[in-house]
Amino acid sequence: MKLTILITFTLSFLFGQENSDQKNNPCAHPLVQIAKNKGIKSIPMKDIFKYRKLIKQCKENGNEEFVKQIYLMDWERDFKKSKTMASWTSTHAIFVFASFSYYYFAKILDVPYDVTFFPKNSD
Repeated sequence: MKLTILITFTLSFLFGQENSDQKNNPCAHPLVQIAKNKGIKSIPMKDIFKYRKLIKQCKENGNEEFVKQIYLMDWERDFKKSKTMASWTSTHAIFVFASFSYYYFAKILDVPYDVTFFPKNSD
């Protein structure tokens, strides 16, 4: 009985452990695949540090072109989205530009207070 338990115990240790010599490819990690397919901005904030670590390991393994491709695809994706001027940031920028230009044109042209919303300088 003791021999059976000892053999079972020994065999479970011999065949139950994984081979730790195999290294996982950091470029095949799901976070890197999300960055490749959906963009770097789609990675959750809690996983940013892990993503940076994976990218560093990916560069060290000789896949620097793969990392450059991820960044290039992200830049192109952002460029295509920014062409349409259809987000909150671009809308805000347009309103700020219009407000500043209206204010300074009124100042330059010295338009009376009755016409504008901004008070005239008392210089």
